[in-house]
Amino acid sequence: MMALVDQLKQTTQLRWNRVHKFKAKINMNIEVGSYVIKTAETPEELIESFRLRHEVFNQEFRGMTGAGLDFDKFDYYFDHLIIVHKELKKIIGTYRVNCSKFSKESYTALEFELQKFFSENEGPFLELGRACIHKDYRKGSIISLLWRGIAEYMNLSEAKVLFGCSSLKINSPREAALTQKYLVDQGLVSNKYPCKPTKKFTMQDFRNWYEYFDKGLTEEQSAEAQELIPSLLKSYLKLGAQVACEPAFDENFDCIDLLTVLRKEDLAQSLASRFSISK
Repeated sequence: MMALVDQLKQTTQLRWNRVHKFKAKINMNIEVGSYVIKTAETPEELIESFRLRHEVFNQEFRGMTGAGLDFDKFDYYFDHLIIVHKELKKIIGTYRVNCSKFSKESYTALEFELQKFFSENEGPFLELGRACIHKDYRKGSIISLLWRGIAEYMNLSEAKVLFGCSSLKINSPREAALTQKYLVDQGLVSNKYPCKPTKKFTMQDFRNWYEYFDKGLTEEQSAEAQELIPSLLKSYLKLGAQVACEPAFDENFDCIDLLTVLRKEDLAQSLASRFSISK
């Protein structure tokens, strides 16, 4: 028992040391009204972003209680976009970003088979993940701020392809298949990307339910599917993103993840201009 405690202490100390050695790969800082969009630069900013993620992913998604931090080994290799409320000096939004120029690690590759995706597309690649906004600030203007930060990071890193997991609070194969069929009907699922969930993250009974819904959705079913799609994913799709394959199921967070891909050349022109993304 003591050996286990000592091991946990060592692991905690190692991670703590790595937090304090963290350095942003790209520094950016944009002021917009009451907010600042920037990359996390200090241990304090990094830890506060982990705390916000815990509130959203663990307390809201999983019903956990008590304070805590949400982090994993990938956080030390990636950059972290944060939205800071200037007056409150509080982080109200965060998005983890990983450019292939700086790291070959990939969280998304844990859930999806991406070997052909990387070999058949031209980089640099920018992986997005762990996106969350504080529950009191979930509105279009804050989502737009996140995208403004992503646009700036995209320009600075010269990324050509954005990709990542978009999480939906769905844990049933019926709702997963219903949502996937709706997205297919809307022309938002591409068959040009050779991707699929890894065996560990393949959702049982998904394909059986998809065959059922593939006969056609009723108006009520389409409306139900629309309600299951979060605002952040809707904004991603409006920018020109597409879903690459069937969803993965993340048992740890009890949700499905959609592999979403956005090529710079496919950006909706009006939105590219709005966010000043050079094409």
